[in-house]
Amino acid sequence: MESPGMALSDKYGSNNPPAIMVRGAYKRYNPHSVVLRGLNMTVPEGTIYGLLGPSGCGKTTLLSCMVGRCQIDAGDIQVKARTKSNIGYMPQELALYQEFSIKETMTYYGRLFGMSHKQIETRTYELLKFLELPHENNIVSRLSGGQERRVSFAVALLHDPQLLILDEPTVGVDPVLSASIWQHLLDMTANGNKTVVITTHYIEEARQAHTIGLMRDGTLLAEESPNQLLLKHNCSTLEQAFLELSKRQTRRSIMDREDENCNIETYPVPYKKPLAPLKPDNICSKSRILAQLLKNFYWMKRNIPIMCFLMILPVVQCYLFCTCIGRDPQGLKLGVVNEELKNGMSSCSSYPSSGCNFSIPLSCRYLQNLKDKSYKLIEYDSLDEAKFAVKKNKVWGVLYFEEGYSESLGARIKMPENLTERTLNISDVNIWQDMSNQYVSNLLRRDMLSRYVMFLESVFRDCNWPVAMADIPIKLEDAIYGDNNPSFGHFTAPAIISLFEFYLPMVFTVGAILMEKMGGLLERSLVAGVTVTEVILSHIVVQYIVLSVQTALMMLVLFVFFDNPMVGSLVWSLSLLFLTGTSGMCYGFMVSVFCNTDTSATFMGLGSFFPLAMLSGMIWPLEGMHWILRSVGWILPITLSTESFRALSARDWSITHPTVYKGFLSASGWIGVFMLVTIIVVKKNNGLRNVTK
Repeated sequence: MESPGMALSDKYGSNNPPAIMVRGAYKRYNPHSVVLRGLNMTVPEGTIYGLLGPSGCGKTTLLSCMVGRCQIDAGDIQVKARTKSNIGYMPQELALYQEFSIKETMTYYGRLFGMSHKQIETRTYELLKFLELPHENNIVSRLSGGQERRVSFAVALLHDPQLLILDEPTVGVDPVLSASIWQHLLDMTANGNKTVVITTHYIEEARQAHTIGLMRDGTLLAEESPNQLLLKHNCSTLEQAFLELSKRQTRRSIMDREDENCNIETYPVPYKKPLAPLKPDNICSKSRILAQLLKNFYWMKRNIPIMCFLMILPVVQCYLFCTCIGRDPQGLKLGVVNEELKNGMSSCSSYPSSGCNFSIPLSCRYLQNLKDKSYKLIEYDSLDEAKFAVKKNKVWGVLYFEEGYSESLGARIKMPENLTERTLNISDVNIWQDMSNQYVSNLLRRDMLSRYVMFLESVFRDCNWPVAMADIPIKLEDAIYGDNNPSFGHFTAPAIISLFEFYLPMVFTVGAILMEKMGGLLERSLVAGVTVTEVILSHIVVQYIVLSVQTALMMLVLFVFFDNPMVGSLVWSLSLLFLTGTSGMCYGFMVSVFCNTDTSATFMGLGSFFPLAMLSGMIWPLEGMHWILRSVGWILPITLSTESFRALSARDWSITHPTVYKGFLSASGWIGVFMLVTIIVVKKNNGLRNVTK
């Protein structure tokens, strides 16, 4: 029995004007990966064209060239449907937002095509009924595989396009529904106004097409109606015909290689760039931007836990930073060997804590000052035992008071001209430290010196001697910026917030774009007419909303809840932070166009995070680095921005100060660099796309 497609194939022939015409098309991704080799193809208007071929033969690349998403290197492609709004495209991937409902999916793509709300509702109802899909409020991720492909097919049919390009539309679809889809395609082309190009995994299914193109190794082996193809090659099935044609091509290739006089295949170099098959879209359309914003709203609504995590993450990071970094360690242990106390440190309570009496152990007063600083004093019987405790990491240092310390100290103060070397030695407090930890050891040294000065001052005060004589003859006046007891956290806070402002937008940008890029979602939107400019603009709007909330929360944690200084202009400080965030966002765009997988993006992100953290002056001042690293550090994206923010927040310098405006110039310059590289790569790759073969 003759199939409907075979009957109709005689009606629709080569006399129809071409809806698509391809002549001498060449395409390669590198010299060793030629995808199209001088391909010629004609798709008559008002017909179904079945494009068949094995995986990797170039079908998807050819379809991508037809819709203007991939450009041929040489040749010509003419498409009668001159605009993307006249084309319905169903890619091989599902290319659906898994978190969206069917209704939200239809609304997004309908808005892209400029349809009204009423048109979208009516068309959605018709397609759900025709394709036997569940209720429109069902989430795509909860549908079966066949239902998902039907939703993808519905998206291609939504705006009633003039040209329909379908890549494997019936994979995983019930045979009854598959027959219904084919019947619908035949009905669409019955009046000659619609054209369908379809690839299918089921070769015999393509017998219903009006014309069949058999593709292998980047060329068409045949382009005829199913009837003519079977009769011409005396075959009963299309699979047999395809096998026969493939064998002939293989034999011809072997003979050409053996023939020394055979012309070697050369790849053409066109004199001018091939013309695009479709008219270029407007760079920016209000309706498409609104559709992109609507899509982002749907995504955020369906991913509230992720959005909450994005908002809370910088708060947690800033809180951990403020509570873990920059504060003096508490409860450090010090060993004490005090030979002037016969009954140990417990006897200190029996001696007065004031007075001008050098016959009682004054070491108790000094040790009490250290206790007040939260140090834990561990008493040892001998100096060797105490030193051994330092080696075993039980204490950070040892203080040693010889017998007669107080009397020797009194003699040292009252009779300096008659001192013997023995008296001087006994009046010293001998200290042995574990210097393996620079920060802890310097902190101990600072506190032991400062507390000793406090102890001497109290003694001089009790003896009615000039208190100033007990201090080091250096007077530290009030600090011009900051205070005389600076915190390491105050130094690093500007770097922390600058790093978060740069890195968090980068991570969000890369994650959002790669999610769409890897799933074919971005490619489908671009085929529907969305431009890269619109993608970037809509993403910037959403990113600024997220960035505003993140920045506000980080400012509250760092400069309100904790004691980090903010004495400068809040307006200029926030402006610099947003400029830094924009720079990170643009860096994210650049990473997105370079990387096609999460793995490569992760490596690139982590590879940039640690140099930024170490060389931007966050962990240590640039002045303390090797001169080569210091030279590199100054040109990194957030180094000058960090110095600028530090000058604004801690010094109240104005925008006219070189340190401040250099930060603004640096951030602006890096925005320009990142966007320039992004534009160059986008133009080279013809958009934000994965390479498809």
